[in-house]
Amino acid sequence: MSYKLTSQQKDEIRRLTQLANRRIKAAQRAYEKEGKTVLPRDVVGDYQTKHQWATASTPISRSVRFESEEAYRRQLRDLKRFEVSRPGVRDYTRVQRNKATEAVRSTLGDITPSLENKLGKMTAPQLADFWRDFQARASRQGMQYSSQAVLIETMSEFFPEDREALEGV
Repeated sequence: MSYKLTSQQKDEIRRLTQLANRRIKAAQRAYEKEGKTVLPRDVVGDYQTKHQWATASTPISRSVRFESEEAYRRQLRDLKRFEVSRPGVRDYTRVQRNKATEAVRSTLGDITPSLENKLGKMTAPQLADFWRDFQARASRQGMQYSSQAVLIETMSEFFPEDREALEGV
């Protein structure tokens, strides 16, 4: 036996599902454009890869049939997270750019406007690659780790045209 929803409950589930699906698909398009297949959990929750989607083209099922009230409430709670606590791709990218700029500034001190501009133009997938590369380099250095040296090395790879300015830091 399935749990019977009121028309108002069905409308709310449909609205939230549509919002969540749009956000997940937008993130998927942005990351796919950069050649990435795994999306950030902060943006898409448990729908990080396409094999976790309900169908090949729809991340979350639009069905309004539930086995129990508990299943309905669980789905509603998960969907509301997209409305309240999960940022859209644009907001997520803006936050990641700000974090990267502040991290670089706190490690290197003053940074050139050109470098700040370049960090400000990076996409979220590019920033993820940047920090993944930074982390890998830091891990390889082990006990000899210097955040400033590793950051300069990573930035030199990402921004080869600014190598001279970075080496002067």
